[in-house]
Amino acid sequence: MGAGISVETRRASELDPQARALWAQFRAADPALASPYFDFRYVLAAGETAPGAEVAIIRRSGAIVAFLPFQRRGGAIQPMGAPLTDYHGLVAQPGADIDLKAVLEHLRARRFRFGGLVGGQARVNGAAPKPAMIANLTGGYEAYLAGRRAAGQGGFLKDKRRRQRQLAEQVGPLSFSLSADPEVLETIITEKRAQWRRTGQHDVFSTPWTQDLLRRLTSDPEADFGLRVAVLKAGDKIVAAEAGLLSGSVYHLWFPIYDPDFARYSPGALMTLETLRVLAEQGVAFADFGPGVEDYKRAFADEGDQVVEGDVMADPFVEGLRNLVRQTVAGSPQLHDRLRDLYQRLDRRLDRIAACEPHLNRQISAAGRSLGHIGRRHRGVGAGLGLGLWLAGATAGLLILD
Repeated sequence: MGAGISVETRRASELDPQARALWAQFRAADPALASPYFDFRYVLAAGETAPGAEVAIIRRSGAIVAFLPFQRRGGAIQPMGAPLTDYHGLVAQPGADIDLKAVLEHLRARRFRFGGLVGGQARVNGAAPKPAMIANLTGGYEAYLAGRRAAGQGGFLKDKRRRQRQLAEQVGPLSFSLSADPEVLETIITEKRAQWRRTGQHDVFSTPWTQDLLRRLTSDPEADFGLRVAVLKAGDKIVAAEAGLLSGSVYHLWFPIYDPDFARYSPGALMTLETLRVLAEQGVAFADFGPGVEDYKRAFADEGDQVVEGDVMADPFVEGLRNLVRQTVAGSPQLHDRLRDLYQRLDRRLDRIAACEPHLNRQISAAGRSLGHIGRRHRGVGAGLGLGLWLAGATAGLLILD
């Protein structure tokens, strides 16, 4: 096992005041941990709702040097609160140099998969670096807008001002609010579920604990922490809304919805600009759009620190199986590239399912629906890709669903 460290696990609520103080100290010392997902209050809420949630307490020479919040799914671990938690990793003493693979060995877990690992804390399989997308509000909203124009987004902003006027003139006067509104949160949950069904994605809110986590974060908001709901109305009609998470001077935009009947007005973009305006007025320094460089994020934000998607493995058998699959398709570069992309898509889907559904029978049922959706989208692509789909699905299932 990993030399030089010892690991014990506790529920988040069981960490004593000394451990909590160390958590806050480690987090404050590392700007990469400013995200609300590393706020211990978020970890407490996730730890009370997510099945299998624990905190690994990592010691060296008897002293606590790091924490890792996680949840168990079979023989694997995931970030605590996955798939809702966008950023994850060690909350560690500066310079602690903790190998995640060694932590896995102590936890008797064979795999740790993540979509937004911060800090480059381990050798990562299939590493896919991507930046966090951050809107800098430190100079206020007007300075933020000036920065977007300097970044080449002047046309985007002009277009949104035009659409804003049209929405107000043709539908009704615009109003905006940012608060902890439990009723609008329920609307967001309902609309997101409908969206995921339409697009064939797994319904993250089909399992009660994910909804419970959002409700818990809304139920007792603090001035510097908790879930907030942004709402843009035209007249008395909600045209867009979004749940976000606040911790200190950082706000994470999380679950947006908009009414497709008003799509021509870009209601989601209008809501986002209003959200940023109000956040700046409230003294929030940074708005985080999450990892990944999708075009819509580039309109609002700049690239921040790099995070990594991939996994850390502590199981030679599964690693060998992976290598076998790679070798099987190595003779066909085109098939290899198609399967790699397909495997990554499957891995994300099945990992998301396993995160939501801690029970094997529900995992299998949801995975079958997801694979069926992908299969229907790939009809007629040939026997080679069909075999690859089966191999990728079998491999991903072996990694995640047991």
